[in-house]
Amino acid sequence: MALIRPCADLRNNYNEISKICHETKEPMYITKNGTNDLVVLSDEAYEEIINTKAETEEERIERLVAEHFDKHYASFEEFQKNLWEQIEEAVQEIKDGKGIPMEDVVAEMEAKYNIEK
Repeated sequence: MALIRPCADLRNNYNEISKICHETKEPMYITKNGTNDLVVLSDEAYEEIINTKAETEEERIERLVAEHFDKHYASFEEFQKNLWEQIEEAVQEIKDGKGIPMEDVVAEMEAKYNIEK
Protein backbone atom coordinates (compact mmCIF):
# COMPACT_ATOMS: atom_id res chain seq x y z
CA MET A 1 0.00 0.00 0.00
CA ALA A 2 1.47 3.34 -1.05
CA LEU A 3 1.97 5.91 1.67
CA ILE A 4 0.90 9.33 0.44
CA ARG A 5 0.93 12.59 2.39
CA PRO A 6 0.52 16.27 1.42
CA CYS A 7 3.62 18.50 1.59
CA ALA A 8 2.20 20.36 4.59
CA ASP A 9 2.50 17.13 6.61
CA LEU A 10 6.22 17.05 5.93
CA ARG A 11 6.57 20.40 7.67
CA ASN A 12 3.90 19.88 10.37
CA ASN A 13 4.31 16.15 11.12
CA TYR A 14 7.96 15.40 10.37
CA ASN A 15 8.44 13.12 13.40
CA GLU A 16 5.39 11.05 12.51
CA ILE A 17 6.49 10.70 8.88
CA SER A 18 10.00 9.75 9.97
CA LYS A 19 8.65 7.12 12.37
CA ILE A 20 6.38 5.61 9.69
CA CYS A 21 9.20 5.47 7.12
CA HIS A 22 11.54 3.78 9.60
CA GLU A 23 8.92 1.28 10.78
CA THR A 24 7.59 0.30 7.37
CA LYS A 25 10.88 0.65 5.42
CA GLU A 26 8.62 1.81 2.57
CA PRO A 27 8.78 5.08 0.63
CA MET A 28 6.29 7.82 1.40
CA TYR A 29 5.07 9.96 -1.49
CA ILE A 30 4.73 13.66 -0.74
CA THR A 31 2.25 15.56 -2.90
CA LYS A 32 2.15 19.23 -3.80
CA ASN A 33 -1.14 20.58 -5.15
CA GLY A 34 -2.39 17.00 -5.49
CA THR A 35 0.56 15.84 -7.62
CA ASN A 36 3.50 13.64 -6.60
CA ASP A 37 6.43 15.90 -5.78
CA LEU A 38 8.88 14.00 -3.54
CA VAL A 39 9.56 10.53 -2.23
CA VAL A 40 10.80 10.18 1.34
CA LEU A 41 12.30 7.03 2.79
CA SER A 42 14.39 6.02 5.77
CA ASP A 43 18.15 5.98 5.55
CA GLU A 44 18.12 2.18 6.06
CA ALA A 45 15.78 1.68 3.10
CA TYR A 46 17.87 4.03 0.94
CA GLU A 47 21.12 2.23 1.85
CA GLU A 48 19.52 -1.12 1.01
CA ILE A 49 18.55 0.19 -2.42
CA ILE A 50 22.06 1.53 -3.02
CA ASN A 51 23.70 -1.70 -1.85
CA THR A 52 21.39 -3.80 -4.01
CA LYS A 53 22.23 -1.71 -7.08
CA ALA A 54 25.96 -2.06 -6.37
CA GLU A 55 25.64 -5.83 -6.18
CA THR A 56 27.05 -7.65 -9.18
CA GLU A 57 24.89 -10.09 -11.11
CA GLU A 58 26.91 -12.98 -9.70
CA GLU A 59 26.44 -11.68 -6.14
CA ARG A 60 22.71 -11.21 -6.77
CA ILE A 61 22.35 -14.79 -8.00
CA GLU A 62 24.37 -16.09 -5.06
CA ARG A 63 22.19 -14.10 -2.61
CA LEU A 64 18.95 -15.32 -4.21
CA VAL A 65 20.14 -18.94 -4.14
CA ALA A 66 21.14 -18.59 -0.48
CA GLU A 67 17.76 -17.03 0.40
CA HIS A 68 15.92 -19.82 -1.44
CA PHE A 69 18.09 -22.48 0.24
CA ASP A 70 17.57 -21.00 3.71
CA LYS A 71 13.81 -20.81 3.14
CA HIS A 72 13.44 -24.45 2.03
CA TYR A 73 16.15 -26.42 3.83
CA ALA A 74 17.22 -26.61 7.44
CA SER A 75 20.65 -28.01 6.53
CA PHE A 76 22.87 -29.04 3.65
CA GLU A 77 22.14 -32.68 4.48
CA GLU A 78 18.40 -32.06 4.01
CA PHE A 79 19.11 -30.41 0.65
CA GLN A 80 21.34 -33.30 -0.39
CA LYS A 81 18.71 -35.88 0.60
CA ASN A 82 16.04 -34.00 -1.37
CA LEU A 83 18.32 -33.75 -4.41
CA TRP A 84 19.01 -37.50 -4.40
CA GLU A 85 15.28 -38.21 -4.11
CA GLN A 86 14.60 -36.02 -7.14
CA ILE A 87 17.39 -37.72 -9.11
CA GLU A 88 16.00 -41.15 -8.23
CA GLU A 89 12.48 -40.06 -9.30
CA ALA A 90 13.88 -38.76 -12.61
CA VAL A 91 15.78 -42.00 -13.25
CA GLN A 92 12.63 -44.01 -12.52
CA GLU A 93 10.60 -41.83 -14.92
CA ILE A 94 13.16 -42.51 -17.64
CA LYS A 95 12.97 -46.26 -16.91
CA ASP A 96 9.17 -46.03 -17.11
CA GLY A 97 9.44 -44.42 -20.55
CA LYS A 98 8.25 -40.97 -19.36
CA GLY A 99 11.46 -39.20 -20.34
CA ILE A 100 11.73 -36.72 -23.21
CA PRO A 101 14.61 -37.16 -25.67
CA MET A 102 17.22 -34.40 -25.36
CA GLU A 103 16.87 -33.56 -29.06
CA ASP A 104 13.19 -32.77 -28.50
CA VAL A 105 13.97 -30.56 -25.49
CA VAL A 106 16.66 -28.65 -27.40
CA ALA A 107 14.37 -28.18 -30.42
CA GLU A 108 11.58 -26.90 -28.17
CA MET A 109 13.93 -24.42 -26.46
CA GLU A 110 15.31 -23.23 -29.79
CA ALA A 111 11.80 -22.64 -31.08
CA LYS A 112 10.64 -20.95 -27.87
CA TYR A 113 13.59 -18.54 -27.75
CA ASN A 114 14.03 -18.12 -31.53
CA ILE A 115 17.55 -19.56 -31.49
CA GLU A 116 19.00 -20.17 -34.92
CA LYS A 117 21.33 -23.11 -35.47
